[in-house]
Amino acid sequence: MRIRKQEAPQRVCSLRKGCHGSGLLSGVRTVSKMRCILVLCLIVCPLALLIAMEGQAHTEMINILAGWIALGFIMLMPLSHWFSDLLVLRNVRELNALCEQMKTGNLTPFAEPPTEPEGGDALQALRYNMFWIGHIIDSRQRALNGAMRNLHAAQEQLVQSIEYAGLIQNAFLPSKQTLHELFADHFLIWDQRDAVGGDAYWVKRTERGLFLAVVDCTGHGVPGAFMTLIVHSLFERLEVNAMQGDPAAVIGAMNRSIRQALAQDRENPLSDDGMDCAVVYVDVADGMLHFAGARSSLYVRSVQGEVLEIKGDRCGAGYVRTPEDHVFSSQSLRIAPGMRFYCLSDGLVDQVGGVKHLPFGKSRFKDFVSRCGELPFDRQKVLLEEQFKEYMGREARRDDVTVLGFMMHTR
Repeated sequence: MRIRKQEAPQRVCSLRKGCHGSGLLSGVRTVSKMRCILVLCLIVCPLALLIAMEGQAHTEMINILAGWIALGFIMLMPLSHWFSDLLVLRNVRELNALCEQMKTGNLTPFAEPPTEPEGGDALQALRYNMFWIGHIIDSRQRALNGAMRNLHAAQEQLVQSIEYAGLIQNAFLPSKQTLHELFADHFLIWDQRDAVGGDAYWVKRTERGLFLAVVDCTGHGVPGAFMTLIVHSLFERLEVNAMQGDPAAVIGAMNRSIRQALAQDRENPLSDDGMDCAVVYVDVADGMLHFAGARSSLYVRSVQGEVLEIKGDRCGAGYVRTPEDHVFSSQSLRIAPGMRFYCLSDGLVDQVGGVKHLPFGKSRFKDFVSRCGELPFDRQKVLLEEQFKEYMGREARRDDVTVLGFMMHTR
């Protein structure tokens, strides 16, 4: 609960006076007050009355005593209220006022610790304890507010750092201009769940064509982003001209490189990270497309609207459980005019949503490609994003989403 601070100068002053002993009888113990009243009523007043009636006749004395008794009956209720207020109720009101100050969040009266009362008066001890409670709450509230300010500053710094890390991650990815130069037409959805994420894509020209990869690294957020930077740097080190026409060799080399870079090729490795990926090699001269995948598929749409899913291997790349010498498989097909291709990470098909709270699924994606695949790619992107958002509804995003659809130049 957040306690609000507000000023009440006059009330604060009166409360502090009650605590420190200033004001009428406020610093006198309750027992002492009672003793003074009893002495006044039982000794002083009768004695004064006797002295005043000295020398009076017996009848006059009786009349005076009768008047005194009558006056006592008349003044009984007012005096009882006054004595109650003097001895107890005033202190109770002061304590209630302190409680009201706490309820409204005004802890100003408790900023300084109270002085300890002398003697064993219960009401003074209660007031003292009440002030100590308020002082402790005020001290802890100040400490909490300071901690919250420090936490807010640290959070702002962290957010700024992550946002800047997102710019660095973006800089590693192929530019839009590069994609426009490589493909006859295309669309790209690269939507990370957080400011940074574990999805990436990579393209590389070769002497006869180009390599293309859509990569889903282990993790989300900052850990996933670190993995994309590691994976991208390993992709860039590959001798791709020696691997032309063989995307399976690319995944095999990446499998070995990731295991070595993360020390996962040793006994008792400290991590088990890697990537799922779809790697395509387009031989522009021969009009052939070669595909290999690590737990990823390539979707091909024919001119007639039929959608074919070409599945990759059922193991990821770089993980401890994937043997270092694992040989990935490659499949080839001839590029026909009007043929369209789609690579994606599992963030789209695994997203839960809909009325039955089921994953989006491959079937729903293939149905979309069949229905909308003949539309311009920029229009496809808009429609797919809208359908995905509508299907997700109020469900939380589970993963990063990357979808790359493209057409190749044909001769």
